[in-house]
Amino acid sequence: MRKKFTFIGAGSLDFTRDLVRDILSFEAFRDCEISLMDINGKRLEYAKAGVERIIQKGGYTAVVSATQDRRQALKGADGVLITILQGGVDVWRHDIEIPMKYGVDICVGDTRGPSGIFRFLRTAPVMLDILRDIEDVCPGAIVLNYTNPMAMLVSYMQSQSGVNVTGLC
Repeated sequence: MRKKFTFIGAGSLDFTRDLVRDILSFEAFRDCEISLMDINGKRLEYAKAGVERIIQKGGYTAVVSATQDRRQALKGADGVLITILQGGVDVWRHDIEIPMKYGVDICVGDTRGPSGIFRFLRTAPVMLDILRDIEDVCPGAIVLNYTNPMAMLVSYMQSQSGVNVTGLC
């Protein structure tokens, strides 16, 4: 039986391609099912095309699907990889400029300090929604979170559910 890996935030193109390559490098997963999900249809199309090229060029027997329906993507997943960016790229500017206005110079704007807290507060509700879908649709899945601020989000998610959540950076 094929193992199924679901990518939530698959429009994070570099992460998705790199993680798919990593997964397919394991003999046990070369015939897996990869389900891609993103809210941005255009980026989702690019991600699917990129994964199809990896599968084709590597000669893998894996299959890939893409959907904007999170619950559909999660159905039957053994592993869930989360790489979302809540609020879009433009919001980072505010994460850096608002603290700077008050004399706090942020060298890393997505994992710590005021910027990391802003990002956590924006992202935590969405992560909780994802977690609730996982509880309903694939409660035995292993969840790997790549979304920053990784440590804050994983700690929060672990405090809210018994789902197996681990953070990787």
